[in-house]
Amino acid sequence: MPSTPADDLNTLAAFLGRRDELHSSDMLILFGGCPPAGWDLAARFVRDGLAERLLLVGGEGHTTAALRSRVPAYSGATEADLMAAYLAGEHGITDVLLERESTNCGTNITYAESTLRAAGLAPRSIILMQDASMQLRMDAVFRHVWRLGAPRVSNYAGTRPRVAGRDGELVFAGAAPWAMDHWISLLMGEIPRLAPDGYGPAGKNFLAHVDIPDEVLAAHTRLARRFAVREPKPAGG
Repeated sequence: MPSTPADDLNTLAAFLGRRDELHSSDMLILFGGCPPAGWDLAARFVRDGLAERLLLVGGEGHTTAALRSRVPAYSGATEADLMAAYLAGEHGITDVLLERESTNCGTNITYAESTLRAAGLAPRSIILMQDASMQLRMDAVFRHVWRLGAPRVSNYAGTRPRVAGRDGELVFAGAAPWAMDHWISLLMGEIPRLAPDGYGPAGKNFLAHVDIPDEVLAAHTRLARRFAVREPKPAGG
Protein backbone atom coordinates (compact mmCIF):
# COMPACT_ATOMS: atom_id res chain seq x y z
CA MET A 1 0.00 0.00 0.00
CA PRO A 2 1.47 3.41 -0.94
CA SER A 3 2.53 5.70 1.89
CA THR A 4 0.12 8.46 2.79
CA PRO A 5 1.21 11.99 3.79
CA ALA A 6 0.39 11.07 7.39
CA ASP A 7 2.62 7.99 7.15
CA ASP A 8 5.46 10.06 5.72
CA LEU A 9 5.14 12.77 8.37
CA ASN A 10 5.23 10.11 11.07
CA THR A 11 8.34 8.59 9.47
CA LEU A 12 10.11 11.95 9.71
CA ALA A 13 8.89 12.52 13.27
CA ALA A 14 10.02 9.08 14.45
CA PHE A 15 13.48 9.62 12.96
CA LEU A 16 13.93 13.16 14.28
CA GLY A 17 12.30 12.59 17.69
CA ARG A 18 14.89 10.17 19.01
CA ARG A 19 14.13 8.39 22.27
CA ASP A 20 16.90 6.22 23.73
CA GLU A 21 16.64 3.66 26.48
CA LEU A 22 17.08 5.68 29.65
CA HIS A 23 19.29 5.12 32.68
CA SER A 24 19.57 7.25 35.80
CA SER A 25 21.56 10.36 34.89
CA ASP A 26 23.33 13.16 36.72
CA MET A 27 21.70 15.89 34.64
CA LEU A 28 18.66 16.44 32.45
CA ILE A 29 18.99 19.38 30.08
CA LEU A 30 15.58 20.67 29.00
CA PHE A 31 15.80 23.04 26.05
CA GLY A 32 13.61 25.99 25.15
CA GLY A 33 11.49 25.13 22.14
CA CYS A 34 10.16 21.98 23.78
CA PRO A 35 6.37 22.18 24.31
CA PRO A 36 4.96 22.08 27.87
CA ALA A 37 4.16 18.37 27.61
CA GLY A 38 7.92 17.87 27.62
CA TRP A 39 8.23 19.99 30.75
CA ASP A 40 5.80 17.64 32.48
CA LEU A 41 7.83 14.67 31.27
CA ALA A 42 11.06 16.20 32.58
CA ALA A 43 9.38 16.73 35.96
CA ARG A 44 8.36 13.08 36.03
CA PHE A 45 11.91 11.98 35.27
CA VAL A 46 13.18 14.07 38.20
CA ARG A 47 10.51 12.70 40.55
CA ASP A 48 11.20 9.13 39.43
CA GLY A 49 14.94 9.48 40.02
CA LEU A 50 15.94 9.25 36.36
CA ALA A 51 17.59 12.67 36.58
CA GLU A 52 19.39 14.00 39.64
CA ARG A 53 19.55 17.65 38.51
CA LEU A 54 17.69 19.77 35.97
CA LEU A 55 19.17 22.47 33.73
CA LEU A 56 16.68 24.70 31.88
CA VAL A 57 18.13 26.26 28.75
CA GLY A 58 16.74 29.08 26.63
CA GLY A 59 16.67 32.83 26.20
CA GLU A 60 14.03 34.70 24.23
CA GLY A 61 13.77 33.33 20.69
CA HIS A 62 11.36 32.50 17.90
CA THR A 63 9.39 29.98 19.99
CA THR A 64 9.03 32.12 23.13
CA ALA A 65 5.73 33.82 22.28
CA ALA A 66 4.12 30.52 21.29
CA LEU A 67 5.24 28.86 24.52
CA ARG A 68 3.94 31.75 26.62
CA SER A 69 0.55 31.39 24.95
CA ARG A 70 0.47 27.70 25.93
CA VAL A 71 0.91 28.43 29.66
CA PRO A 72 -0.89 31.76 30.23
CA ALA A 73 -0.91 31.28 34.00
CA TYR A 74 2.88 31.62 34.05
CA SER A 75 5.33 34.26 32.90
CA GLY A 76 9.05 34.55 32.37
CA ALA A 77 11.44 36.95 30.68
CA THR A 78 13.12 34.00 28.94
CA GLU A 79 12.12 30.46 28.05
CA ALA A 80 14.27 29.17 30.91
CA ASP A 81 12.41 31.43 33.35
CA LEU A 82 9.05 30.41 31.89
CA MET A 83 9.86 26.72 32.27
CA ALA A 84 11.11 27.35 35.82
CA ALA A 85 7.90 29.14 36.79
CA TYR A 86 5.79 26.34 35.32
CA LEU A 87 7.77 23.56 36.99
CA ALA A 88 7.57 25.33 40.34
CA GLY A 89 3.85 25.98 40.06
CA GLU A 90 2.74 22.68 38.54
CA HIS A 91 5.23 20.25 40.05
CA GLY A 92 6.84 21.96 43.04
CA ILE A 93 10.29 21.69 41.44
CA THR A 94 12.46 24.67 42.32
CA ASP A 95 15.99 23.25 42.48
CA VAL A 96 16.97 24.01 38.90
CA LEU A 97 19.87 25.58 37.03
CA LEU A 98 19.04 28.27 34.47
CA GLU A 99 20.71 29.32 31.23
CA ARG A 100 18.96 32.46 29.97
CA GLU A 101 20.98 33.73 26.99
CA SER A 102 20.90 31.13 24.20
CA THR A 103 18.54 31.56 21.27
CA ASN A 104 19.40 28.68 18.90
CA CYS A 105 20.59 25.07 18.92
CA GLY A 106 24.26 25.99 18.73
CA THR A 107 24.28 28.37 21.67
CA ASN A 108 21.82 26.14 23.56
CA ILE A 109 24.63 23.60 23.86
CA THR A 110 27.64 25.88 24.31
CA TYR A 111 25.91 28.09 26.88
CA ALA A 112 24.57 25.04 28.72
CA GLU A 113 28.14 23.80 29.00
CA SER A 114 29.29 27.22 30.25
CA THR A 115 26.51 27.25 32.86
CA LEU A 116 27.59 23.87 34.19
CA ARG A 117 31.24 24.93 34.27
CA ALA A 118 30.32 28.06 36.22
CA ALA A 119 28.42 25.91 38.72
CA GLY A 120 31.42 23.61 39.14
CA LEU A 121 29.56 20.66 37.64
CA ALA A 122 30.80 18.09 35.14
CA PRO A 123 28.01 15.52 34.71
CA ARG A 124 29.07 12.02 33.81
CA SER A 125 25.65 11.26 32.33
CA ILE A 126 23.19 13.59 30.62
CA ILE A 127 19.67 13.35 29.20
CA LEU A 128 18.93 15.78 26.37
CA MET A 129 15.26 16.74 25.94
CA GLN A 130 13.92 18.92 23.13
CA ASP A 131 10.92 19.14 20.82
CA ALA A 132 10.64 15.98 18.71
CA SER A 133 11.40 17.88 15.50
CA MET A 134 14.73 19.17 16.87
CA GLN A 135 15.90 16.30 19.09
CA LEU A 136 18.24 14.71 16.55
CA ARG A 137 19.75 18.07 15.61
CA MET A 138 20.39 18.85 19.27
CA ASP A 139 22.23 15.55 19.63
CA ALA A 140 24.31 16.29 16.51
CA VAL A 141 25.27 19.72 17.84
CA PHE A 142 26.11 18.24 21.25
CA ARG A 143 28.37 15.60 19.71
CA HIS A 144 30.17 18.26 17.71
CA VAL A 145 30.77 21.00 20.28
CA TRP A 146 30.61 19.57 23.83
CA ARG A 147 33.96 19.72 25.62
CA LEU A 148 33.07 19.25 29.31
CA GLY A 149 34.28 15.71 29.87
CA ALA A 150 32.85 12.75 27.96
CA PRO A 151 29.42 12.14 29.50
CA ARG A 152 27.13 9.28 28.56
CA VAL A 153 24.36 10.98 26.59
CA SER A 154 20.77 9.81 26.24
CA ASN A 155 18.26 11.49 23.96
CA TYR A 156 14.60 11.60 24.86
CA ALA A 157 12.30 13.81 22.80
CA GLY A 158 9.86 15.68 25.01
CA THR A 159 6.90 14.78 22.81
CA ARG A 160 6.05 11.99 20.35
CA PRO A 161 3.32 13.38 18.08
CA ARG A 162 1.60 11.23 15.47
CA VAL A 163 -0.47 12.43 12.54
CA ALA A 164 -3.48 10.69 11.02
CA GLY A 165 -5.68 11.32 8.00
CA ARG A 166 -9.33 12.00 8.71
CA ASP A 167 -11.94 13.07 6.14
CA GLY A 168 -9.21 14.26 3.81
CA GLU A 169 -7.50 16.36 6.49
CA LEU A 170 -4.36 15.83 8.54
CA VAL A 171 -5.02 15.74 12.29
CA PHE A 172 -3.01 14.81 15.36
CA ALA A 173 -3.80 11.37 16.73
CA GLY A 174 -3.28 12.70 20.27
CA ALA A 175 -2.40 15.99 21.89
CA ALA A 176 -1.25 18.63 19.39
CA PRO A 177 2.25 19.96 20.12
CA TRP A 178 1.84 22.81 17.61
CA ALA A 179 -0.56 23.93 14.91
CA MET A 180 -0.50 21.35 12.09
CA ASP A 181 0.98 23.74 9.50
CA HIS A 182 3.78 24.64 11.92
CA TRP A 183 4.47 20.98 12.72
CA ILE A 184 4.75 20.13 9.03
CA SER A 185 7.06 23.09 8.50
CA LEU A 186 9.30 22.01 11.38
CA LEU A 187 9.60 18.45 10.09
CA MET A 188 10.17 19.44 6.48
CA GLY A 189 12.88 21.93 7.42
CA GLU A 190 14.94 19.49 9.47
CA ILE A 191 16.05 17.03 6.79
CA PRO A 192 17.81 19.72 4.70
CA ARG A 193 19.48 20.97 7.88
CA LEU A 194 20.85 17.54 8.76
CA ALA A 195 21.94 16.55 5.25
CA PRO A 196 25.69 16.76 4.47
CA ASP A 197 25.05 19.57 1.97
CA GLY A 198 22.90 21.50 4.45
CA TYR A 199 24.52 23.62 7.13
CA GLY A 200 26.05 20.57 8.74
CA PRO A 201 29.61 19.28 8.59
CA ALA A 202 30.08 19.93 4.87
CA GLY A 203 28.43 23.33 5.18
CA LYS A 204 29.04 25.49 8.22
CA ASN A 205 30.92 22.96 10.39
CA PHE A 206 28.03 23.15 12.82
CA LEU A 207 26.80 19.57 13.32
CA ALA A 208 28.29 16.15 13.72
CA HIS A 209 27.45 13.84 10.81
CA VAL A 210 23.94 12.37 10.78
CA ASP A 211 23.10 9.26 8.74
CA ILE A 212 19.68 9.74 7.15
CA PRO A 213 18.03 6.42 6.19
CA ASP A 214 16.78 5.97 2.64
CA GLU A 215 13.19 5.58 3.82
CA VAL A 216 13.37 8.96 5.56
CA LEU A 217 14.78 10.65 2.47
CA ALA A 218 12.08 9.02 0.34
CA ALA A 219 9.35 10.20 2.72
CA HIS A 220 10.75 13.73 2.63
CA THR A 221 10.89 13.70 -1.18
CA ARG A 222 7.25 12.63 -1.42
CA LEU A 223 6.17 15.28 1.07
CA ALA A 224 8.18 17.98 -0.72
CA ARG A 225 5.90 17.54 -3.74
CA ARG A 226 2.98 18.54 -1.51
CA PHE A 227 4.41 20.88 1.11
CA ALA A 228 6.91 23.73 0.97
CA VAL A 229 10.37 23.03 2.36
CA ARG A 230 11.96 25.70 4.53
CA GLU A 231 15.48 26.64 3.55
CA PRO A 232 17.98 26.10 6.39
CA LYS A 233 18.74 29.23 8.37
CA PRO A 234 22.35 30.27 8.96
CA ALA A 235 24.33 28.03 11.30
CA GLY A 236 22.89 27.90 14.77
CA GLY A 237 19.28 28.50 13.76
